[in-house]
Amino acid sequence: MRKQGFVTTFMVTALVIVALVLSGTFLWFYLRTEKLSMGLVHQQAQTLFRQIVLTQRWITQHGGVFVQVLPGVDPNPYLTSLPGLKVTIKDEDGNLYTLRNPGLATREISQLANESGLFTVRITSLKPVNALKNSPDAFERDALLKLENGIKEVSKVDRTANGVFYRYVAPLYYETTCNRCHSHQGYNNGDIRGGISISIPMDELVDEMKLSRLYTLLGFIVVFGTMFLILFIIARRFMRELAVAQGELERSACTDSLTGLFNRKTAEIRFREEISRHGRSGEPLSCLMLDVDHFKSVNDNHGHQIGDMALVEVARIVSELSRQADAVFRYGGEEFLILLTNTSLQSALIIADRMRIKVEEDTAKLSDGALSLTISCGVAEYCGNESVEKLIGRADAALYRAKANGRNRVCTENASWFSL
Repeated sequence: MRKQGFVTTFMVTALVIVALVLSGTFLWFYLRTEKLSMGLVHQQAQTLFRQIVLTQRWITQHGGVFVQVLPGVDPNPYLTSLPGLKVTIKDEDGNLYTLRNPGLATREISQLANESGLFTVRITSLKPVNALKNSPDAFERDALLKLENGIKEVSKVDRTANGVFYRYVAPLYYETTCNRCHSHQGYNNGDIRGGISISIPMDELVDEMKLSRLYTLLGFIVVFGTMFLILFIIARRFMRELAVAQGELERSACTDSLTGLFNRKTAEIRFREEISRHGRSGEPLSCLMLDVDHFKSVNDNHGHQIGDMALVEVARIVSELSRQADAVFRYGGEEFLILLTNTSLQSALIIADRMRIKVEEDTAKLSDGALSLTISCGVAEYCGNESVEKLIGRADAALYRAKANGRNRVCTENASWFSL
């Protein structure tokens, strides 16, 4: 459970970090794209403003522009009211031409632009010459006040019932060449006499930006989903390998690497468990201590590799002759300890002697009859109210008696030998 909790915590932490990094990256790209898009619209508005200013300056420097009087093209009533200003002229063929001042030329250009749907341009002022045509709306009035307070330009995205527009206003300065039309308004050279207001439709750009948001979100979902899947696969594999490694570690901690039997440390734990169970059930409990006779000579005469094979063979035999409820341990170099549950002393002696006989019969096969092993065995039954150490000590004392009485035999601590 602890390893699963660790892996879960790792996955959640990794996913949170990935989500934060990815969301930050995608958000940065999205905001940068929107900033660049708005920057391009703003640059377009500035360019239009400069073009209008240059157009107005050129018209002003040349005293206005005369256009042919045609249906719908009439003289400007305001200009005709100015004293000393020739508004209408006639050419040699008798065609009439009327004067278009910079403001009127700008308005008519704006009308063409508005009809094309590209943009709208108009001159506006807090003191308009033509109140009907040049009076500011709410945004323009606020922008003009800001311009008079020193702000260089004012812009905003205006969402209306007719669509979304980028509104831009920059100052229009009074010049001496404007005196023909504006001298009565009391401006000095360099004063702000109004502003040029530009409106650029943004509906298409807004749709593109919405699509960009959608693609950004889908990209985030795809990348995050892919990273989640990769991390999930890695985590599952990690958990499997961790489980295998932990299993191996647990086995290596409680088993003997050569024989595969439980080791001495595990024996102490298991004996305590069985003694505790004996205290509740009252069932008999016995143990055997086995030792391979003259094992040092086996290593000396045949080598340690044959000696290891002999120990593995003895482990196999005693394991096969033990019951499922019993437990077999490698207690020392050539010593084996066997815990016999629900087994009296007499039954334990019979089991021990069967093991002794089987070892003597089978180990000769190890090296074409050249190697024959025997074991000595000590048997002890748990007598109640004694420690694990004392029970094993009595079995060890019985084993010492068996070896002292000639080996290849089974003994208890009181009987010199037991053999069938």
